[in-house]
Amino acid sequence: MLNGKLKAFEEPLDAVAEPPLVLLRDYWREAVAGRPCLPNSELRPERFAPALEHIAIVERLSAPRSGHRIRLCGADIENKDFGLVRGAFLEDAQPAWYRDHLLGEVSRAIARAEPVRQRVEAEIDGKSFTFTRLMLPLSSGTGACDMLLVATIRPSQHVVTAIRARLAMA
Repeated sequence: MLNGKLKAFEEPLDAVAEPPLVLLRDYWREAVAGRPCLPNSELRPERFAPALEHIAIVERLSAPRSGHRIRLCGADIENKDFGLVRGAFLEDAQPAWYRDHLLGEVSRAIARAEPVRQRVEAEIDGKSFTFTRLMLPLSSGTGACDMLLVATIRPSQHVVTAIRARLAMA
């Protein structure tokens, strides 16, 4: 069993420093043009292509199943070991501490309907690291925020490899 904990700390949106997140933040600010949410039909991925591997689009659904479905998942943010793949629901992610953290942060960001930048402190089986998460509000057409463009810049490949090795042994 993999043990861990995640704790998110909100930081100013203007403090984003990682180039893919800067690109996404600036694209979103221009595209949203003063509205609270960007309609997903207006997303232009070609305008933020260098960041695509770092993003997921998560939508809140009520039918056919209630929950938060991952509509799109870039290669760098995908986590097959934890169940974060395109078409999956956050409610099905494992382990429970990971699922609960993601559901809490995504639900709060959708409810707020404003951009959120977080520094996330993680500890997984005694290994500590931090990463940056950006959540930008989207709308499926209702005008209200019911989707998020989520982007993360994960820790070094060395940390990811160590965690995957631990998972393989479990």
